[in-house]
Amino acid sequence: MPTITLSDLSLAEHGLTPRVTALKDAYFRAMSEVCVERARLVTQASLDQGLFGKPRITSLDKAKLYRRVLEQRTPVVRHRSAVATDLTPLTFQDRSLFAGSTTSRFKGVPLFPEFMALALWPELQTLKTRAHNPYYITDEEVRALNEEVFPHWLDSNINELGRARSTVASPSNPAVTVDAPAIKLLEYIVFFLVSKPYCLSHTIPDFSRALDLGLRGLADVAKDRGSKATDAESRDFYAAVAEAMEGIIAYSRRLAAEARRLAAVEKDESEKRELLTLAEIHDRVPEQPAASFREGLTTVWMCWTALHLENTDVGLSLGRLDQVLYPLYQKDIASGALTVGQAVELLCCLWLKIGDHVPTVPDAGEQLFGGSGSNQAITIGGVDAQGGDAVNDLTYVMLRATELMRLRDPNLNARYCADVNSRDYLRRLCQVNLTTGATPALHNDKAAIAALMAKGETLEQARDYGIVGCVEPGSNGRAYSHSGAILMNLISALELTLYNGEHRHTGLGVLISKRTGDVREFKSFDEFKRAFTEQTSWLVDQATGLNNLFGCVHQDFYPTPILSTLFEGPMDKGKDLIQGGAVINSSGAAIIGFADVTDSLAAIERVVFVEKSVTFADLLAAMDADFVGHEALLARLRNEEKTPKYGNEDPAADAIARWLAGMLDDLYAAKQNYRGGHYRVGYWTMTNHAGFGLLSKATPNGRRAGQNFTSGITPVSGMTPSLTKALNSVATLPSRLLSNGVALNIKYTPENGSKMLDNFMASVEAYFDAVPGRRDGGMEIQFNVTSHDTFVDAVANPAKYPELLVRVSGYTAYFKDLNPQMQREIIERTEYSLSTGHAVEFPAG
Repeated sequence: MPTITLSDLSLAEHGLTPRVTALKDAYFRAMSEVCVERARLVTQASLDQGLFGKPRITSLDKAKLYRRVLEQRTPVVRHRSAVATDLTPLTFQDRSLFAGSTTSRFKGVPLFPEFMALALWPELQTLKTRAHNPYYITDEEVRALNEEVFPHWLDSNINELGRARSTVASPSNPAVTVDAPAIKLLEYIVFFLVSKPYCLSHTIPDFSRALDLGLRGLADVAKDRGSKATDAESRDFYAAVAEAMEGIIAYSRRLAAEARRLAAVEKDESEKRELLTLAEIHDRVPEQPAASFREGLTTVWMCWTALHLENTDVGLSLGRLDQVLYPLYQKDIASGALTVGQAVELLCCLWLKIGDHVPTVPDAGEQLFGGSGSNQAITIGGVDAQGGDAVNDLTYVMLRATELMRLRDPNLNARYCADVNSRDYLRRLCQVNLTTGATPALHNDKAAIAALMAKGETLEQARDYGIVGCVEPGSNGRAYSHSGAILMNLISALELTLYNGEHRHTGLGVLISKRTGDVREFKSFDEFKRAFTEQTSWLVDQATGLNNLFGCVHQDFYPTPILSTLFEGPMDKGKDLIQGGAVINSSGAAIIGFADVTDSLAAIERVVFVEKSVTFADLLAAMDADFVGHEALLARLRNEEKTPKYGNEDPAADAIARWLAGMLDDLYAAKQNYRGGHYRVGYWTMTNHAGFGLLSKATPNGRRAGQNFTSGITPVSGMTPSLTKALNSVATLPSRLLSNGVALNIKYTPENGSKMLDNFMASVEAYFDAVPGRRDGGMEIQFNVTSHDTFVDAVANPAKYPELLVRVSGYTAYFKDLNPQMQREIIERTEYSLSTGHAVEFPAG
């Protein structure tokens, strides 16, 4: 158990250094720039290796490709300029303590033509002038994409390969075929999204392997095992590992050479020394084991740049860095080689490097994912594998760096275990939330560990969980979970039930799913629940089947030798992660619309079946009219005193919420994925609750057409006037049903004085508290602590708030980057005063 040696846990004496201040200023002024380098190099290498049209691409094929790209990509040591938001070049001196980058740009947009980059093709000429989150691109880059890159991938991207396989068995997995209608459901958008056509990167690598052995050591292990392997596929895999590690080593050496080249012409002696130091570090790591804290950070960073060459920049997460790097930090502090202030500066520089790229989002995608970063989660604190206190000095150093930087990436997640971690630690977590207004998210170790163990993980594996992407818990470096595989709109299951297999978005009269009965003829709520379960089960079948299909396409065309090397399992099995090489092989589904469906079911039970005050025919007519002319019914449905609402400790509504979570867990757990694992269910929504809401008509809970759904597992906005009741309702959901994580979004009014911090702590402790036989305690909670007036002003004057950080649903974003619908959803969330414990009323509009 680590001993905390810091006298001031806030590390208030350590602020932003001039170096970091300059880098941060440039970062926020710079415009995101499309980087075509990766796309060009991967395309040319694929042509030269004859990979286009090949029926199967092996791990060794991919490793050779990645090695070639790593040996050819630009070795960026100092970015000299970037494009500002006014499209004029920035002038600044990049003196980061880290070399290398995930793209060739200061703030780059990497393109993966293997996935969804082709969605940008029609928009290349308008990318830099679009209204939301524009990307700068030169005319030459547009030409290169039009002529040299995109045409080669028309039939060779994951989406089209999946479409071609929709009725044909996969060579790797002949048991998996999917009927073409499931592809059509995906194209409708309103039912579900499966993300494999875009990425397969929601997971956490094991950096300790690179830190302890160095990449040369990992390559040597692979060569030794390959010489002893008895089957061709294992030999191919081990050869791929060695090949990939050589590529990363070569890239780091090229960075060392570039640093020396720059040092030779540098006039400033201080800058010359820094460049020579960078060269010395890259001569050693990541090839050799890391011998210092800075070398450890550099090893992580070099592996990170390589992983983002192989994997799209969505949800790939760094795990428990305060645990992995603590021995190196402690050694350097004890020897005097490192000070706390130097460690803070190093982490600030690394945080900026981690955010040096943004995901590729086409204009239409702004409604679903607008404002999202890459969701690169870092996890701190909690307990260790033996159940001891894992909070250490480095935990607090990482908190201070996060507090100073206020960046959306990395997405900091803090674990807390009552009775093991100190209340001083919890107080510091709450204090940082008040300072930043939005981070870190807080996770209850007891609930999360219980949820993972309910899915078969050992106690030690579950205790060593990290957060993936938004809020998803996964055993660090051993669970290849793709926790964002499916994003399911639960409102569509309700819609299919209400309209007997039809959907108003696609047009009534067109059968989408199956007939489960005319609800106007149902005699009981149980009959309605059975029909709803059937429709939900049908949607789950379609989504998991399609996810498995695309998974098989990955098996045939997109192995991951770099990530497989940095994972527990593949080196022992001689098998790539995509083939099931991990220790744990789950897949994840996120449910959108949970609270809206819960309240809709509660309303149906009460007004249609219990009170019989409204017939189903009248309810459907009101919904079809968007409640115009049915204002009295609308008011009745929205009144939390007359109609049960989840989040008010109402027994009927909370019972439906528990039934719903149990039903979804049962349906998904019964499904096996293409790697031999099973599905896990979570409740986090990114910005999909806005996008799906925009596409959906009125619902029985009184939500009108086009309005946002509620985020994550949060109760519906405006329906829960008591903070205590809202927290208690959510905390009664059994943790075993929430194994893919939850996002509970709570909004507080900023208040003066230390009393707010005391109340903040008390609200977290009360929410996390377990009551045997009644509740497991809440699993996760995250906050927005910004005044209503500030948000309203930020909409009117976005230039005044370039760094205003907000929690969306699982991740942080800059408020100015969100589309208007998502900004409105943030503003309209129930806002509580901690001094009163009640919702604050604001004028409409």
